[in-house]
Parts: sequence; C-alpha cells; structure tokens
Amino acid sequence: MKPKHKLSRNRRWKVISGHSTTAVLLVLTATGCMVFEQSVRTAIDGAVSSAIEQELGARLAGYTDVMMYQLAYTQTFYLGGYGFAPDTFEEGQGATWRVESVDRDEVSSFNAERALLKRNEDGSTWWFLKFDADDTEPLMFEVLYSANLEAREMYVRDPETREVRHHKFSYDADEVAETEEGEESLEEFGYQTNYFYAESWDQYRQDRETITTGAGTFDTDLLFVSTREMEEYDDEETYDVEYRWWVSRDVPGELVRFEYRDLESEGTLRGELIEFREDYRARFSDL
Repeated sequence: MKPKHKLSRNRRWKVISGHSTTAVLLVLTATGCMVFEQSVRTAIDGAVSSAIEQELGARLAGYTDVMMYQLAYTQTFYLGGYGFAPDTFEEGQGATWRVESVDRDEVSSFNAERALLKRNEDGSTWWFLKFDADDTEPLMFEVLYSANLEAREMYVRDPETREVRHHKFSYDADEVAETEEGEESLEEFGYQTNYFYAESWDQYRQDRETITTGAGTFDTDLLFVSTREMEEYDDEETYDVEYRWWVSRDVPGELVRFEYRDLESEGTLRGELIEFREDYRARFSDL
C-alpha cells in the first residue's frame, strides 16, 4: 500500500485550513520523507528525554516571544503528525493531550492544550495554546488567526515573570529570522517544525477500533503508515518505523490517539487525548 496522491508543502508561518469533511494526515518533515523518518527517529531515540527537557527549560529563558510561540504552535496544533481540522471546534471547546517518548526504560512527556476561544464574522479566530513540558514552566498563548489561519497577533504569558505581553506579527525580516532560529533550535530537540499533508483517510485505513482514553470512549478509524511502503525511500539510510493514528470525525480535532514505533531501536513516541472541555474563555485578551 503505497501513497498514490501528491503531497503538498506547507510554507512557514502558514497552515492549510482543513474542512470538517476532509481529514488531513500530517508528515513532519523539512525536505522529504527521509528527513521525516530521521526527525521522528531522533525524537523516539531520546531527543525529548529528561535531560533535554531541562536543557529546553534553560534555553526558553533566552527565547523571544516569537520563538516561544513557534514551539507551542507546532506542538499543540499538529499533535502526533496529524493535520489540524479547525472547523471541527466550536467556541469554548478545547482538548488536552499527553505525549510520551519511550526510549527503552526511559519515559519523558509533555502536555499540549488547544482551544477555540472565539470565531469572528470575518472568519478570523482566537485560539488558546498551552505547551507544558516536564520540569519547565508552561507556555501559554492567545493567538488571533486570519481566515486562512495566518497568525496576526498574540498575547503571551512570560513563563518566568507571569507578565502578559502583546505582539502583532509583522512578517518582516527580523521576525522571519526569529522564526528560523526557533525552528533550528526545536529541530535540535527532535520537535516537529515543517509539514506535508495527505488529503484522505481511505488509503491509510486499517481497521475500526473502540478505544478508551482519559477523555472517554471513542469509536475510531485506525490509520496506518509504514516507512517500508513510502514511495521516497533511501536504501543507504533505511529506518523501519510504523505510524498509527486513531481518529474520529465525531471528535473536535479528529485525533484520539497516535503511536510511532521504531522497530530497530524499540523506541516509541505516543500520545492520547486525556481531557476535553467546553468552558474555555479568554484569560489574557479582551475578546
């Protein structure tokens, strides 16, 4: 079962808006499938270890607001390598995820939270984002996105001082440079930064399963992809990695659980929905 569709590149700072009737699989890669496999293997092999988390906490102190936003944005909007479907959320709805990296006997984790705060008449939306890694202060944002999901402005709470700052995105040379520096820093830790999209579930559907997570019991489609079946395959550097997504169109955001398994190193990156709420309100901005 090889993917037969063409994958399209998402440009930096932009998100391809999804529709509630179209599922989107997200591949975490900078330049192609092999980079995808390498980045996931890096994460599985301990890039999100406790030592790295401590280093990340120290480094966050030197991050700009834009760089910190880039971290929270990539890890909360695109959990588990699955393309985000913003139209599936109603105002006030939000989800919290627990993500774990398992490298033999070592387990490390972070929580990621996303919620739709307000949908404006012009199609723009306000979102709450929270990235909470072990041994670091959580990053919390309220972000305004245009109708095509381009970030326009944000409120960010400083993780150390608790001060709330306001930032309007300019997309000028300095801001783009901050974004690139932030992405390079994240890639050193194995965090996802760039994406490809697949446009249908059908060719990935393996089974139907009823699963239970901290957020409840869900009837899901199990989607499966293996590096052995990818069209772009480098014989000089081959990785045997399997990817599974449990998804439901009845769940805002659609993703319920995911798992990446490296069959060579026996490492795993996994996550699941642990809480869903409908009472989110703005904390930092006056919407």
